[in-house]
Amino acid sequence: MSNSKKIGLWTLVMLIFVPTFGFGNITTNAVALGPAAIPSWLLVSVFFFLPLSAVIAELASANNDKNGGLYNWIDSAIGSKWAYIGTWSYFISNLFYLQMVFARIPVMISWAIFGENRFNDSNAYILSYLGIALAIILTWAATTGVKKFSKLSNLGGRFTIAVTVIFIVFAFVGLLVGKPSATEFTTASVMPKFNVDYFSTFSWLLFAVAGAEVAGTYIGEVDKPKKTFPKAVIVATLLVAAAYTIGSVALCIVASPDAIQKAGLKDAGYVVYKLLAENFGLNGKVIVQLYAAILTVTSIGAYIVWMESPIRAMFSEVPEGTFPKTLTKKDENGTLKNALWIQCAILIILVAVPAAGLKSIDTFFKFLTNLSSLSLILPYIILSGAYLVYRLKGNKAPYTMFKSNTAAIAVSILLLVLGIAGFFGAGLGDIVSAETKMDAIKAVGKDYGGPIVLILLGYIISWITKLTSKNSSDSDKSTAA
Repeated sequence: MSNSKKIGLWTLVMLIFVPTFGFGNITTNAVALGPAAIPSWLLVSVFFFLPLSAVIAELASANNDKNGGLYNWIDSAIGSKWAYIGTWSYFISNLFYLQMVFARIPVMISWAIFGENRFNDSNAYILSYLGIALAIILTWAATTGVKKFSKLSNLGGRFTIAVTVIFIVFAFVGLLVGKPSATEFTTASVMPKFNVDYFSTFSWLLFAVAGAEVAGTYIGEVDKPKKTFPKAVIVATLLVAAAYTIGSVALCIVASPDAIQKAGLKDAGYVVYKLLAENFGLNGKVIVQLYAAILTVTSIGAYIVWMESPIRAMFSEVPEGTFPKTLTKKDENGTLKNALWIQCAILIILVAVPAAGLKSIDTFFKFLTNLSSLSLILPYIILSGAYLVYRLKGNKAPYTMFKSNTAAIAVSILLLVLGIAGFFGAGLGDIVSAETKMDAIKAVGKDYGGPIVLILLGYIISWITKLTSKNSSDSDKSTAA
């Protein structure tokens, strides 16, 4: 491949930035942390996102002759068993993310049509039924082939960046022309309080900076990877940290902590755009309707692609015989229709279960955010452990960001500690606030039960498949003899 067709620095930076950054992550953490989210973004970017991206870059360069991805990166260090668990847990995290997506789309549509969220505590159960319908419809769309939706997905990424830039620019323009900040910035309000409440949402910050693994798969196509990749990792980290930090400051300028808290996880992303428009004398309702309408169309295209891409990565990386042939069967376009419909069946169960005890819409969205966050952290914990073992064995990849083993080991341990803290912290608030031991046990089961059960299920499926394949092979040999 000629250099003209190789991936350059800024293309690689965008491959890291686009799947990592999201304006919704700014509003989510602003609801949870208020102005304290501002320095939190800096801390997480420097101590988690940057070293994680560097680890991914090293393991990707060590496996650049293979199909890039978590399975091969982990397998090269600690073997196929952990590689399978890491990849499967990544797949599981996608299920919980989609569960959250299907709950958010109806809210998005409500803002587009009515200029407000018509879902409340009294009718929140409807979100589950609408989520089930969306799971079926979007799965069917994915089975028809995702290529037709890829342009819409790309448009959605560009739209998100564009409206974020517009929000930030006009927030500061308003401040410059004399509009007072809605938030009073003080040392007390900005400094994080490292208590139970903070650590119960710490995983949300880690979840927000996830996405660097996508770029790692392209290292074989990068122009001068030994120089370009480390530069891209550093530049992308700085961009992500700046976007989240400046975006959080802009959010606090436009909306007070009380206004953000009142909007809650479900509505904060729309309320702040409405407030910004009204600050400049525009019709906030019309502006937010337009924003929500475009976001709905582009997001649906992106979610259709996202429903299929992790499945394709999962079943193309894992060795043949790991899963039943029903799951790995592809059509003429390479689409795994059976796997998509099985994923849909699991999603329907995941979406339906919370409806039974749904009392508060804000609690519902917090629960979904916790599940998505802690599930995605698991594969990163395994990946960090794999890198630690890889460097302890004295291995060095073609591209190394950490020249000394001491630095590499220290970084691995830091990632493991932060990952484990994020995983267990996700449900800590529910456990501590439980009034009885039984409530605490229920909280543990609610927050951690689903991911653990599904990961164990994946391991059992793999074990049964391999056992069946072995018995079938032994039977064939016996017959031949």
